[in-house]
Amino acid sequence: MPAAVRDAIVRHARLEAPRECCGFLIGRRGRVQFALPTKNVARQPTVRYEIDSWEHVRLRRWLRRFQPPLEILGVYHSHPNGKAFPSEADRAEANYPRWLFVIAGGPGRRTVVRSFRIVRGLVRRVGWAGV
Repeated sequence: MPAAVRDAIVRHARLEAPRECCGFLIGRRGRVQFALPTKNVARQPTVRYEIDSWEHVRLRRWLRRFQPPLEILGVYHSHPNGKAFPSEADRAEANYPRWLFVIAGGPGRRTVVRSFRIVRGLVRRVGWAGV
């Protein structure tokens, strides 16, 4: 994952704190190239994140217009006062086994960013080189 993508995620997390931020990871051929921020529409945005389903559909349609097409490779979100590790809710709601789940955890300058694959509730940490 490019450093610019990681830095964009950290900036978004810090900007939205104490709310959880969220967004899509965009790229092609398994390589993340962009972090696309989205609005967190969760009812409790300080402890959960939710991306609007229509925004997800519109984004997929828009990405198909590129040649070669870009694709959603995953999502990111923050745990402003927690660890960079998937919560129980994150594991339960991970419906895309091929997606990368990136979490920015911790307050302020101590933000840690980690990436995971979540399949059927099972979490496996993925290093940046594997992204």
